[in-house]
Amino acid sequence: MARRDTINKIKPEIIYLSGNALIPPKAFSYKLDSATKKPIEKIKPRTHKFENELNKDLKKELTGIKIFPTKNEVFVSILHGINSEKQYLKCDLDNRAKTILDALKKVVYLDDSQVKILWTEKEFLKNAQENFYRISVKILDENIIRKISSNIKHII
Repeated sequence: MARRDTINKIKPEIIYLSGNALIPPKAFSYKLDSATKKPIEKIKPRTHKFENELNKDLKKELTGIKIFPTKNEVFVSILHGINSEKQYLKCDLDNRAKTILDALKKVVYLDDSQVKILWTEKEFLKNAQENFYRISVKILDENIIRKISSNIKHII
């Protein structure tokens, strides 16, 4: 629980929670030849619809909040709650994080190069009825960066 306590102490500016949803991975897949089972075609990830919907929803939520999109560096935390063991084992966190970071562009920050710290984790929800994801964002200044760094060093 030390990890979650660290994130809670940071007091994020944004906490976005979506139930009954999984973040699609931003990874290429391949169509295989049926005879040889070798890749014959590269298939682009289909994340645009998800990214556009999340971007639109956040834009609506953040309307009138003048600190967004920020020009500062940010801390982004992404938690994936997954209720299927099969999905949990296949969940590739880095490809799913890319989807979220792209969706936050122009609404939360100007560009994802502003992400100084990225924390992503998955949790298996053995008895849960649905999946969820939670995104937290904290705008950083030097004091917060020191606080986060010391807390993370404690965990590791």
